[in-house]
Amino acid sequence: MVESSETGQAAIHISAAGMSDMGRVRKNNEDNLVICDLTTGEVGVNPPLRNHLQGPRGTLLMVADGMGGEASGEVASQICVTTVPKRLYDNLKSVSSISETNFVLMLREAIEFANQVIYQKAQAASAHKGMGTTTTAAALLGPYLFVAQVGDSRAYLIRNRKMVQLTRDQTFLNYLEDIGAEMPADPEKDSRKSILTQAVGSSENIDVKVTYTRLRNGDRILLCSDGLYNMVDRESLIRIANQDNSLADKCKALIAQANQKGGTDNITVIMADFSGSGLLPADAAAGIEFKEFREEDFKSRP
Repeated sequence: MVESSETGQAAIHISAAGMSDMGRVRKNNEDNLVICDLTTGEVGVNPPLRNHLQGPRGTLLMVADGMGGEASGEVASQICVTTVPKRLYDNLKSVSSISETNFVLMLREAIEFANQVIYQKAQAASAHKGMGTTTTAAALLGPYLFVAQVGDSRAYLIRNRKMVQLTRDQTFLNYLEDIGAEMPADPEKDSRKSILTQAVGSSENIDVKVTYTRLRNGDRILLCSDGLYNMVDRESLIRIANQDNSLADKCKALIAQANQKGGTDNITVIMADFSGSGLLPADAAAGIEFKEFREEDFKSRP
């Protein structure tokens, strides 16, 4: 069994790549992304983070899609991808032991903290009034992947060449569906499908939704802004994600496909592969199961 030299825990290896593109229509890129080793505090998309062993405090991968006009969306998403990793790293470093529950609570708190920073900046400057950003943060601790979401950037898990969405778009149409209201005949063509019910920084309080799953050896995730999935159909996403090439090449191919289909929005993609003895073994018959995080799910764990 391969072990992490720092803790003696069974090793989990993370290979990742991330890219962002302005698209063919927008005049600036309001998307941002970040990868952070929460043990060392290192952030970026540089070679050490593209291939690293998970440390005892886990790893964070995050996309943020800003909004607010002019440069405000870019400001909001940049604040988010800077603030969340640092806040989470500092909080994790301050405790003597880390459980799944306090890891998730600190992940939520870091996003709520970023919300306050962006909201207060928006209140203080008229040029930034109304700015905000989506946030979809995939945080790995041991074999568990926790996905925190505000807005409509997505996280997908790919296993055995099949893909499942781990997030649910926080849009007005989905809200109508949740309350049992009458839905449009063709939701994909309804203008309300892009209206968000919440964003980081757009109001004083947010409700950070967290889902989780237990990873298997060979699992792959895809995080993306709506500039990808609104342009590229699901079948094409799956086909490109399963191609026999590097993660960086997959990211490039996804962005190229979105631009080929019109590129009407900024496009941001992170892909990551997980392997190692710290994960459940690969199983050709294993489906993908995930659920909303509840503290009681982990209370019986040591």
